Amino acid sequence: MDYHKISLNIQPRSPWVDLFIDDLGELGCESFEYTTEGFNAYIPSEDLNPELNHYFNVLSNRQDIVLFFTIEKIPSKNWNEIWESSFEPILVGNWCSITAPFHKNKFNTTHTVIIEPKMSFGTGHHETTFMMVQTMEDLDLNGKDVLDMGSGTGVLAILAKKMGANYVEAIDIEEGAFNNCTENAFKNGVDLCVKLGGKEQIPNIQFDVVLANINRNILMDQMYLYSKSLKTGGKLLVSGFLSKDEKVISDCATENDLRPFRKFNKENWLCLAFTKN
Repeated sequence: MDYHKISLNIQPRSPWVDLFIDDLGELGCESFEYTTEGFNAYIPSEDLNPELNHYFNVLSNRQDIVLFFTIEKIPSKNWNEIWESSFEPILVGNWCSITAPFHKNKFNTTHTVIIEPKMSFGTGHHETTFMMVQTMEDLDLNGKDVLDMGSGTGVLAILAKKMGANYVEAIDIEEGAFNNCTENAFKNGVDLCVKLGGKEQIPNIQFDVVLANINRNILMDQMYLYSKSLKTGGKLLVSGFLSKDEKVISDCATENDLRPFRKFNKENWLCLAFTKN
């Protein structure tokens, strides 16, 4: 599969970089990397669409920012090399390190998750992954059942299993994510139930914990299913949205018998944790 790289130079960078990343994620971009001038976004060539062109036309006419962008096609043969060069280890204090096999440094953390990143779908924003892992540190998953929606590389599902979870189900709509999650589970020596699909794949059973690092619209659409899938007193961790969306996410959760108990901010991104009433 071929991809297109969208390079954006933005002044001022804050808060526009994170806001535009959020928008482009909703328009089909699968992976992002920060640059000193702005950021790069990657999208499958087949997903380039008129909405994306319209979005850039609107941005170009804004008076409150200075913005330049270029779009170039990247042959699939160069994809993994580009991704590997931009993928940095994620360190969450002494609690957890997330590294790739090609990283030489080893970190003395309680848990280490090794992932083989694939450019077929990307791993999302490091800020949101960081906060999800950060929030998981305070959970007791020993012997618990866990559902990871939008599992991507499987990093959260793998961590849950390493934390002692009894059964972990990982669901993602992307075939590349399904294959990569399966591969990474094997690399980490853990047993996951990996499914290809969306909300229709959520089983008719209840979990102790549901993890969902996706985006605002999907979270709101699926919130009732997360609540339905949780045992009373179960925990829901959500991220993948900006701080400006806190109220709509929290209101949606409250409407579905979920009570907030923790919040983390990183840059302009947010992670919220809820308990089922």
